[in-house]
Amino acid sequence: MSLSEPVKEFDGELDRPENQQIIDFLKQYQPSAHSDIVQLLVESTSELASIKFYCPDTDNHAYYLAHTPDGVIFAAAIGMSALMYRLPKQSMSGALVKGGEIFKEVGEPWISFNPFWPDDEKRHRVDMPELKQWAKLAYLHALA
Repeated sequence: MSLSEPVKEFDGELDRPENQQIIDFLKQYQPSAHSDIVQLLVESTSELASIKFYCPDTDNHAYYLAHTPDGVIFAAAIGMSALMYRLPKQSMSGALVKGGEIFKEVGEPWISFNPFWPDDEKRHRVDMPELKQWAKLAYLHALA
């Protein structure tokens, strides 16, 4: 795994039909990403082979994406607490039960987890082994 060089525009590698939902959102809102949520994205993907990262502006803490070698985006870090994975349909209900939410601004199949939610009876606090599980499912789905 290596961090790819930051670039200012989406290049041809990421310009794929599978990415259109998230690219449209990113172009419209240009969200930032806190370094803590970026660190969790990188850690959750640490056991996956041959992934790449994309950030349009690392100096200004822009959003951070994880993608396959072929450019299919499967995970994103956005804002202060949104860690998102593009999950296969059959995994979505399990992710929702475990505290994930459909990222409304992008839509299905993007599920967002907030790893900083407090433990309480309303929310399941997602831990790193679970984040790694969602990252792996999203990665395998992106490779299919």
